[in-house]
Amino acid sequence: MTSTKENSSRFSQHRKHGKAVSEVELRLLVDEEVTDLKGSIKDKERIIAEYRKEHGSLQSLFRSLGECIAQIKAPPPVYLPPKKQKTVENPVVAVMQINDGHMGQMTMAREVEGFGEYSPELCRLRQLNYARKVLEWVDLHRNSYTINELVVPVLGDMISGDIHEELRVTNAFPSPVQACEAAVLLSDQIAMLSPFFEKVRVEFITEDNHARLTKKPQAAEAGLNSLNYVVGFIAKQRLMALPNVEFNIYPQYEAVIEVSGRRYLICHGHGVMGWAGFPYYGIERKVAREALKRLNAPDMTRFHKVLLGHWHAPLAHPWYWIGGSVSGTDALDHKQGRHSPPSQAAWMVHVRHGEFDRTDFWL
Repeated sequence: MTSTKENSSRFSQHRKHGKAVSEVELRLLVDEEVTDLKGSIKDKERIIAEYRKEHGSLQSLFRSLGECIAQIKAPPPVYLPPKKQKTVENPVVAVMQINDGHMGQMTMAREVEGFGEYSPELCRLRQLNYARKVLEWVDLHRNSYTINELVVPVLGDMISGDIHEELRVTNAFPSPVQACEAAVLLSDQIAMLSPFFEKVRVEFITEDNHARLTKKPQAAEAGLNSLNYVVGFIAKQRLMALPNVEFNIYPQYEAVIEVSGRRYLICHGHGVMGWAGFPYYGIERKVAREALKRLNAPDMTRFHKVLLGHWHAPLAHPWYWIGGSVSGTDALDHKQGRHSPPSQAAWMVHVRHGEFDRTDFWL
């Protein structure tokens, strides 16, 4: 059987040499082309059917997994919203960014000359210590402001993963275990925070680089084909019994979230091209392109600021804010002459005045 391409070639040859195509030949060419197209459609339908079967199996797996996850019991509330607002006309919202936890990573102090050290035990200790520091910081601000809500953007690289051969060798345990441990840790953090707020809202972006399941980064469905999706899924299931916790998962590269009238474009940041530390030009081009494409789009897609992680060091810029990392200086950083202590960023948002008091908590 001839292909559509071959039929087109034969038809072009007749036209080139000025030969007329008979009705029989034309009908034969058309019939063969239709048969070829039907075969292509059947192939595509088979591929789509296989994909739907696999996708359905994945959904069934997550449903079964969700039923097996033990939920955290709701702790009794500690904070009760004041009946009268203090000092300010409107309550402010606390924002606590979490990114680059790298659960499972091992960094020996000797290989970075004492500029850092990391392990799963330190990961858990630093994350829970961060939650305690944020509660103390919020309690201090409550002397002047009403703070009923906490928003927690979670921006990826929650596990070390195995995207490089050296990570497979040096990680404390395999990546599926890392995902489970990171999920338990995140849910424990949120459960620790929840009694001290009327509402806690988690905004979890899944696509990052360390948790991907492909050798090279992908675009389509990268947020689903990632162990970070597993981290978010398990953490959400564990927190289901906490009535004041809202957990939103975005299986995609970026999303716009709203905090007290301010809109943030959240993403991990690994899609920005650059090298030698912060790629300022690349980040600013990213911000400009995103702003331009949303210029005439619905208001819900527009944003005031971009929130990122990925570069393991904090940075506050008028257009974008970057959080540090829980892991701090690793072997690659040390080799390149970079050093940044472990840190995470938090700030307050006022409905009229915007952000204030961004604080980088050194862990």
